[in-house]
Amino acid sequence: MIRALVLAAALLLPWAVEAQAPPPPKLLVVISVDQLSTNLFDEFRPQFSSGLARIAAGAVFRNGTSATTQQQSLGGLMKAHWTSSRTVAVSGEVARNPIPGPNPDQHWFWAGTRFQSDLANARAPAVVLKVNAAVAAALAQPRSSLEAPSFCQSRPHKSQLARAAGDALALSASPELDGDTLALAAGLVDEMQLGRRADPDMLAIELSATGNVIRSYGAGSEETCLQLTELDREIGDFLSLLDGRGIDYAVALDGIAPGQVPIAFWRPGFSGASINTAADTEDMIPTLASLIDLPLPAGLPGRCLEGTPAFCPER
Repeated sequence: MIRALVLAAALLLPWAVEAQAPPPPKLLVVISVDQLSTNLFDEFRPQFSSGLARIAAGAVFRNGTSATTQQQSLGGLMKAHWTSSRTVAVSGEVARNPIPGPNPDQHWFWAGTRFQSDLANARAPAVVLKVNAAVAAALAQPRSSLEAPSFCQSRPHKSQLARAAGDALALSASPELDGDTLALAAGLVDEMQLGRRADPDMLAIELSATGNVIRSYGAGSEETCLQLTELDREIGDFLSLLDGRGIDYAVALDGIAPGQVPIAFWRPGFSGASINTAADTEDMIPTLASLIDLPLPAGLPGRCLEGTPAFCPER
């Protein structure tokens, strides 16, 4: 009888039972945004309400810097440890993100009017053909200007991101490019069943439209405001798709820009804080490795970033 009462009390008082850390996620999603500086992130952070708002609720290192060289890749380390682990990279530009490593299972990048790969022996997933066909159909039609939310309307503007039919350069300097990149990433998640096996997978997504818009219209333009508003929504739609698929995932986000950039870590159910200590993008590898229990070789640059307890637990 006494034992039963003690057990009942433990069930009623959750603090009486030691909390169990969640298991390692099955999918690491690394999102890099071109020209997303700390200043730009801080300026628009109060307006984010979807995907970027979710990520911003995690651990955000505001004083981040982009590593000039990357001596090791997370994707390569994962493949060396788990032979069935898969790495996939999707990008809005030709240049490769170093974090997936030199031998990803799939690498698709925007080549001006369509997505193509530089992997000669990789089988082209069916979703690539579907996305390219959808992009071609959309590009053949003109796009109307976007309606600016009130917080964008005081800024100078030119096109409000309208474009003529067939204008691929205007598509690249608009939220369309990020939307297409994320649509391809989502399709690859489904077709390749990423995050659904025993060993973890990694998906690296490089979003280039923000940089293209800033270079075309300026950081203080209404077009940049529209772009970041749409980026927030597009990332939110992508994360909602992962939620709907029941995938156990974690997200790292970084900016690619000179000077200070945000470096953020988030996992569903994890809340963190804004942290002003210095960080570097090379710290992303040991931080994410700790989350998936990936052993690292001695002497690897970077450190597991303090302030991310869900990612850097004490061992």
